[in-house]
Amino acid sequence: MARFGLTLVLIVHILLVSGTAVAQEQDVTKGGTIHGYITDTTPAQLPIVGVRVQIDNGKGHIFKTTSAETGEFIYRDIPADDYLINIHKFGYQSRIGKPVSVTNGGVHYVPLTMNKKENIFTGLQNWLSPKEPQGGTLQLQVTTQSSQPAPIENAEVKIRDIDLIAERAKRDPNLIADIEVTGTSDADGQYRRDNLPSGVYFVTVSKDGYHTIIWMTVRENRMTTAAVKFSIPNGNADTNILPSQETDTKWVVRGKIFETDFQQTPVSGVKVNISGRNLKYPKNALSNADGEYEFVLLPGHYAVFLHKVGYEYTTSLLEGTAESRQSNVTVIEDGMFVVYEAVANGNVLELKHGISKEQRSFSEKYGKTIRGALLTAIISGIISFLVSRYLNKRKQKNNQE
Repeated sequence: MARFGLTLVLIVHILLVSGTAVAQEQDVTKGGTIHGYITDTTPAQLPIVGVRVQIDNGKGHIFKTTSAETGEFIYRDIPADDYLINIHKFGYQSRIGKPVSVTNGGVHYVPLTMNKKENIFTGLQNWLSPKEPQGGTLQLQVTTQSSQPAPIENAEVKIRDIDLIAERAKRDPNLIADIEVTGTSDADGQYRRDNLPSGVYFVTVSKDGYHTIIWMTVRENRMTTAAVKFSIPNGNADTNILPSQETDTKWVVRGKIFETDFQQTPVSGVKVNISGRNLKYPKNALSNADGEYEFVLLPGHYAVFLHKVGYEYTTSLLEGTAESRQSNVTVIEDGMFVVYEAVANGNVLELKHGISKEQRSFSEKYGKTIRGALLTAIISGIISFLVSRYLNKRKQKNNQE
């Protein structure tokens, strides 16, 4: 009986230990961690405290936290899923739609920036004391396309200014090569270029036979980022798994257009125009009530133009080529807005476009009117002064007579 009791105690002890180990294992793998720092967009990159951070999976689960004095925010034990990060603070422009894929046990670093809102006083100050134009920043993150992406080192990056290409091509096509900015991704798969003049750029990213071309807009004192993912195992391509070089298969292009607001509302009635060398005439469509459109295209490179009254004009590049069949590109402006996403799989290309309502600064809205009013006031003052002086001289002359 004593022996039976001892055996029972040992069995219970083993079960408890096993249960504890399983529980500990579950605790370790039950979710991931998101952390980062929120700073302003000044050259000093000052931390911003008290920013409300919302991590939303779009399925009704929203995790909330607030940035500390150092600008740091952190949230642990988030279930594995795809999320969008939205940040808000009074006096700053809200930023929405920063994508992040959380994995069990993963620690995901997400740095964010915010711009101060411009009001009538700062607008007047900027207008009265204009600063020298400053460049913007273009940043890339090149990784493998997998559930746990690995950085791709030494991916070649080429940046070309579209306006300069068009301007110099008129004079001499051989000058185009002189305006390329080239570089490679580092050991973390990152590439960054600062002080780029404001404008639109062709950005080509390539590695061991894989490549993609991105159309990216750079703005003064702003950051535009792109996440590029290739199906290269461990960041090293194997010639046996390179994409098929078929060129006669047509591509199904399915796009969806949404507002860059908190709800990511679909936008209907957007004029979609696709042009390319394979098309004798551009193809046109209107987005439906769900913001969706669809085209069937031959392999090639195409430009997509989106236009709707009241919204900012948007342009994107896409590839319907064999090299992009297992790739994923996400372009984000100002550190937050998802403005373009392309996921290629087989002969289906899924696109997602974010378009913003027209938002002009105080100086853009009223600068011309204020300058006109000031100029009119100055001219009127000068005329009044001259007329008054003339009348006074005439009056003095009459008095003397």
